[in-house]
Amino acid sequence: MPEPAESSFLRPAFLTALVAALVSIGVSAVLVLLARGASDLSLVSFGRASVRTWLVSMGSGIEAGAVSVGLVPLGATLVCLVIVAAVAAWIVAEPLHDLVAFAASSAGAYGVIAGVASTVTNAGEVDISTTRAALAAFVVGGLGAALGSAVRHRDAERWWFTSSEDVRAVIRAAVPGIAAVLVSATAVVAVLLVRGVARAGDLWALLDPGPGGGVALGVGSLLAVPTLILWTTSVLLGPGFALGTDTSVDLSGAQLGQVPGFPVLAGLPAPGQFPDWVFVLGLVPLLAGALCGWRLLPGAREGVLARVALGAAAGALAGLVLGVLVALSGGAIGPGRMADAGPPALTPLLVAVPVMAVGGAIGAALNHYRGGRAPRPSDTSATGRPRLWQRDEPAGADRRVH
Repeated sequence: MPEPAESSFLRPAFLTALVAALVSIGVSAVLVLLARGASDLSLVSFGRASVRTWLVSMGSGIEAGAVSVGLVPLGATLVCLVIVAAVAAWIVAEPLHDLVAFAASSAGAYGVIAGVASTVTNAGEVDISTTRAALAAFVVGGLGAALGSAVRHRDAERWWFTSSEDVRAVIRAAVPGIAAVLVSATAVVAVLLVRGVARAGDLWALLDPGPGGGVALGVGSLLAVPTLILWTTSVLLGPGFALGTDTSVDLSGAQLGQVPGFPVLAGLPAPGQFPDWVFVLGLVPLLAGALCGWRLLPGAREGVLARVALGAAAGALAGLVLGVLVALSGGAIGPGRMADAGPPALTPLLVAVPVMAVGGAIGAALNHYRGGRAPRPSDTSATGRPRLWQRDEPAGADRRVH
């Protein structure tokens, strides 16, 4: 009797979720051992700490008494997503017919595992939201499974959710705009980190984490860089970010109080007003939106109004993606004033979408008129004579007739 059709994707989906969860918990266990050592850890407490580290890495948040951490550590979340993708690429050896069903099943199984794990490890004053843990794992598991299958079998084209050429053109054009803003923010962060190397070294020496703790602290600092990049993205968009109650960093200046003793935060700008030229960085989102419109493929839309509309849509989509990413990068990182950290939830989104949409419309219009002025090839010269490539063809049966 032949196997049911659903078994073709259910088995690899469940295996992907289970193996990815075990590998992720194993990586978390290594970090826990490096950070805390094995001498003062029982097997139960070690297991709980490893599972909690995995859940928090995906964005579950955690509460321990008066301390609440709600920030999504995007660097660690990316690591979890890459692990799921690598496991999916390893398990799915043959192309699957039901790709969406595979990704959805992997996401559901991964979410169930995370939900059960959060329930089991909640004890005493330590609490992880089961709902948030399951939801975060659902997103990571689904995206990772889809990415792994697409990369392994080079079938990303099958993941398009629409056959509309306009929608596809808008999505493709939005990608360079998103990349332009993130690359600009990365460059700013890199400059600030280089300038703050001496302060980071002094802070590291003051913490004196030891060999194992130093590795864990270094990994944690490296994984915090994507969060800093998104905070800087919020600065480029305008709203900026906070690092504690009644603090702010935006294009006008930095108003900071005491900063947590984390080496990577040594790259934060010194308090005070910034030079006037810094406001030029506020043009980055507009120019990135223009890049979206400029890179818009013509397709079937040749009219200026249609291209401007598609360019605006591409810029708006890029702004939407950036706004969502920036919103995910904020949240509590400790008690008291540290309950307010990162960008505001909605303001970057409300700024990015219209600004980049305007830029997209401008870029599409410029590209349209640039294409309209470009010389078009013709088969004859100004005198009406045939071109050389027509006259000089050899005689014979292979000669082309025009």
